[in-house]
Amino acid sequence: MTVRTLPSRTDERIPLLGKTAEEMGAIGPLAELPSFRARQVAHWLYSRGETRFSEMSDLSKELRADLDAAYTLEPDPVVTHQRAEGDEAVKFLLRLGDGKSIETVLINSPHRRTLCVSSQVGCAYGCDFCATAKMGPGRNLTPREIVSQLFVVQKFLRTEQMSDLHNVVFMGMGEPLQNLENLLATLRLMQDPEGFGIGWRRITVSTVGLVPQIRALADSDVPVRLAFSLSATTDEARTSLMPVNKKYPFREVFEAIRYYQSIRRIRATLEYVLLDGVNDSLDDAVRLAGFARDLRCKVNLIVYNPHPLAPYRPSPHDRIEEFMKTLYPLAPSVTLRYSRGKDILAACGQLSTHWDQG
Repeated sequence: MTVRTLPSRTDERIPLLGKTAEEMGAIGPLAELPSFRARQVAHWLYSRGETRFSEMSDLSKELRADLDAAYTLEPDPVVTHQRAEGDEAVKFLLRLGDGKSIETVLINSPHRRTLCVSSQVGCAYGCDFCATAKMGPGRNLTPREIVSQLFVVQKFLRTEQMSDLHNVVFMGMGEPLQNLENLLATLRLMQDPEGFGIGWRRITVSTVGLVPQIRALADSDVPVRLAFSLSATTDEARTSLMPVNKKYPFREVFEAIRYYQSIRRIRATLEYVLLDGVNDSLDDAVRLAGFARDLRCKVNLIVYNPHPLAPYRPSPHDRIEEFMKTLYPLAPSVTLRYSRGKDILAACGQLSTHWDQG
């Protein structure tokens, strides 16, 4: 089912969504008020999901009117949302201020809800099996545009009387680490007790392997879980699938991961998309196990989700089983992921506004 909503009105007021309480208190009329006023606004916005100053009952009516005239709290509007069969996933299409669009996906499993967040419009890295890559380079999302995804999904959960999010993963459209400055600002707000208050252990950032940015993320003030999209065990195969391997060969990425783990004291994850006849041999399984054991990384195997923009097929079930049997005794920790939402093109590797444009 697809549900359409009208976009919100545009105005010239200062947008506060995406800013911390401290940042709110540094601009416009709030800069002239005691700092606790900005914290009150941030609490209403992030903890209660309230976008109307008129409902902020611990502020005077006069102050509410003044703030409403100076600021806006609205997220980017949801144009459509689509529910997968059995509500296993819900995909949201958001319209940005410049008319571009992004997708974000709520993934429902029996014991947790996960939000898959986009960090860019399109992607410049050209991974051959990924639908977003077929859009080509786009632009970085601002902290407000990233946070809008979290905000509208939380509002949806409240409206549907569903339980809160358990995890947020930066695995949607784009390469998060190419947008490092805005990513860090977003992570600070997500983890801020006066913001969304999400613990860092519940947030994962996935990357195709940008070596300098992995090291910069390790040295930043924001802890987060790290996942590396590997998806091949030889340079030849990975370069064919993921051209970024020419600039940052995966063994160089491994060294950056070692550095990250030494700073953060938490295991990273090697993500591996299984493609029929491409990277799913038993030799691949043995090599992947060696990498994981050497790095002491987790392995997350992902069953490929086909789409019309790429020629690949998912590995057959029996080959996946053999791959797992070979890998599991040799690697520290192995999981197998069957993505949800394939019927609405919301699964891993399928996000693209191409579908929305027909």
